[in-house]
Amino acid sequence: MAGDWTTSDAWVFASIEGTGPEDAYSLTQIVVKAEGINHSLLREDEFNRAIARLVSAGLVGADPHGDRYWHTEAGRALYRRRMRRRGLFGWMDTLPPALRRLGAPQDGPWSLPPGAFEDAVEQLRQKAAE
Repeated sequence: MAGDWTTSDAWVFASIEGTGPEDAYSLTQIVVKAEGINHSLLREDEFNRAIARLVSAGLVGADPHGDRYWHTEAGRALYRRRMRRRGLFGWMDTLPPALRRLGAPQDGPWSLPPGAFEDAVEQLRQKAAE
């Protein structure tokens, strides 16, 4: 049985951009943006759980082997509606309640290719060191 939507679910949702596989975000881009908007490093378990829930809710599309993550049409509509006239940190106030209004999330199996998350975090660290 699924629990409630979490702040991490909203954090991951806010860290994804793109409208489809062609202009999707890579895992590294998501990790970098997540750190930028929350000043904290996203954990792999938070990412995996959130992506499974967001995909199940029809808000996010994902191709883990192609390293591509994007908002679906429904996800873009929710994001536009809730983030209108909000700054970079507006997600904290508006996205968690918006997800809760969707009803209980559906947890499901989700995993990244081995080493993918560690590689993304290492790229974040290299970028920060530059």
